[in-house]
Amino acid sequence: MTTDLRPKSVPPEATFDADANLWRDGGPNDSRERLWIHPSGLLLLDATRKDGKLDGEIKWSLGIHQMSEHAPRVALQEALGLPKGPNTTMIATFADGALVQVCFRPGFDFPDTLRVELRDGVIDGAVEWVVGPVQGALFEHAGTTLLPKVFKIPKPWPHRVTAVFAKGKLKSTTYFSKDGTTLDVSKTALTAWGEDAEASTLAGYIERGDFAADAARFFPKAPRVSKPGSEKVRAVPAGRALDDVVLGGGVPSMTLAFDFDSYGFDCKKEELYGAADDKYVGIASDGSGEMFLLDVTTGAVVRYAHEEGTVAPAFTSLDHLAFALLRVEAAAKKMIPKAKLSALFKRLGLTMADALLKEY
Repeated sequence: MTTDLRPKSVPPEATFDADANLWRDGGPNDSRERLWIHPSGLLLLDATRKDGKLDGEIKWSLGIHQMSEHAPRVALQEALGLPKGPNTTMIATFADGALVQVCFRPGFDFPDTLRVELRDGVIDGAVEWVVGPVQGALFEHAGTTLLPKVFKIPKPWPHRVTAVFAKGKLKSTTYFSKDGTTLDVSKTALTAWGEDAEASTLAGYIERGDFAADAARFFPKAPRVSKPGSEKVRAVPAGRALDDVVLGGGVPSMTLAFDFDSYGFDCKKEELYGAADDKYVGIASDGSGEMFLLDVTTGAVVRYAHEEGTVAPAFTSLDHLAFALLRVEAAAKKMIPKAKLSALFKRLGLTMADALLKEY
């Protein structure tokens, strides 16, 4: 290969390996080994060794230009004894062949997505993770596996979690918002949550101010929903009261069992499949993405199944919906005992609420 085909990022001392389609400088038996992929010249590996063992800061970024290169690259990563994580780019620190820290990144010039400290082959020290979807293990290395569920990430997801491990055992966990603020995710059991409620007292639950009061008491530290008002919702008496609560910032953002992201959704205007009717307007969604729609002609609430495009009876009124969903959310967060809440729902005839409770 002529030097005309050498990528600009590849130094003149590197030689081309046509079989691997890589540029090489040094090898496994040298104190430093560097590899670049061709033709882009992106760095694949920069490794230093002492007495034949990885030692110091090792850079690795799995890159390919054709699928036939993927398996050999993965095999090389395994042969080097490098860990697996949420990204294919990492800066791993070794001491005499033992991994002591690794930082996974989207690219070398990006912030860390995951940082793990190890000692004697197990996680020991700090772990920092920018929370995101993960398929399978979050981290794997030489028999050590870290699953994301160990952190018990609350919903809505925090931006970042910092944990401390000692000899492979999780000792503490702290959650942070995107601006670096520490999040309080402690669970508080509710001593008074309406266990003695009667069916006759559910009517007027929103208009009396009970919904807003319970929401503030149940979830005092939760962010508040910010949604515009809805003239359609205000077409029914309880809807007018609910709309006032929404506009007044009285609805907390809960998002585990249900949320108000679909509040005011105009089903006809948005041509909602199977429910594109002017009589329907969105109120809330449950944790599986199904919507609760207010029928403004009756004041009842139906549950909309998004995959089937069908509606089914759910609650006889907005009062029943508000009373039930607030408590389902609290039970999902272990603030209310599910068995007692289920008994209450059955006594009040809230069949849909009891069914939702079983989903969380």
